[in-house]
Amino acid sequence: MPRNAVIGVDIGTSSSKGVLVGLDGTLIRSAVREHRPARPGPGHFEMDASVWWREFIELARELTGPADTTVVAVGVSGMGPCVLLTDEHDTPLRPAILYGVDTRSVRQTERIEERLGAEEIIRRSGSALSTQAAGPKIAWIAEEEPELYARARRLHMPSSWLVRQLTGAYVLDHHSASRCTPLPGTAVAATPAPGRAGRHPLAPTARRTPGVRPAPRAGRTPGTST
Repeated sequence: MPRNAVIGVDIGTSSSKGVLVGLDGTLIRSAVREHRPARPGPGHFEMDASVWWREFIELARELTGPADTTVVAVGVSGMGPCVLLTDEHDTPLRPAILYGVDTRSVRQTERIEERLGAEEIIRRSGSALSTQAAGPKIAWIAEEEPELYARARRLHMPSSWLVRQLTGAYVLDHHSASRCTPLPGTAVAATPAPGRAGRHPLAPTARRTPGVRPAPRAGRTPGTST
């Protein structure tokens, strides 16, 4: 009789890792898929979101291949904060900009800090601005790729993208959300794209803002690995 188990997948910078674990915490098997970020320019580190989903599927198939378990839950995590912008249909508009290893937004970071004040940013966000922050990277897209940015409606990270593919839900866990210093509205308002003013596409609304979940469960998905 198959034993109940859970799958855990983590999307990292150089690989995606998966584990199949029994409900008693016993490791049943593990698997890895290696990958490399793209480096299209100096200080640029990017990754296509299709890599994350493809490798999730490959890992899930390998972990469950022997058919000796019944998967009762799936847990996902990932590197970050990353900036994956999608349109109104949740189609990625460009490769995701990775976390602090990508240093393209230094100029935006300095401008935002000068305008808002370092102490005020820490007071509101709980952390200082650095190349790790997602806000300046969103501002970089607004300035350097304004037509693309105008179509942006949602911000994803590796874990939220996997949840979206698995359940259809748009959620962002507290830890990932806490690393969006400052929040997109503040960052882009401080560095408006040329010729653009007023409300920007990523401004929070009831329709667009993701559910920031205090609990670990993001949703349900029927069936088996595909």
